[in-house]
Amino acid sequence: MRHVDKSEEKYIATINRIRDTIRKLEETTKYSRDLEAVRFLRYSMLKSHDKILTDDLRKIKIRNKQMLNLFRQSVTDIQLSSLDILPESLRRQVQKTWHQKYDALLSQNEQLKRQIVALDCAMKQKQKEVFLTIVVSYLYLNHRV
Repeated sequence: MRHVDKSEEKYIATINRIRDTIRKLEETTKYSRDLEAVRFLRYSMLKSHDKILTDDLRKIKIRNKQMLNLFRQSVTDIQLSSLDILPESLRRQVQKTWHQKYDALLSQNEQLKRQIVALDCAMKQKQKEVFLTIVVSYLYLNHRV
């Protein structure tokens, strides 16, 4: 067996520490890349979900506006044509029913508007979270090594 002096032992120990450091850095890089891939997938999923919600909200607004316009047109048609030939008591009942339906629809419209605002706020909050996640990940990955 060969005799190893102190300087060679230090040299070997230094080389082994460098190898360990390289191995740990490679593992850390692998984990960082995996984490970045997962975050990117999550971001992509949230972005597509955001697009779907935005489209749904736009469609809901259009449908809501169309329904209100149709209902107003119905009320106007009834008021202009058929109410004149009805007896007074029945005419009042029809008007009362239409007004109740109109009020219910307006109430539902307000509720839908509140839901739209709530969904919009939630969507903006998610966008902020995704943005912060990406920024933090970027800063972490670029300043760590």
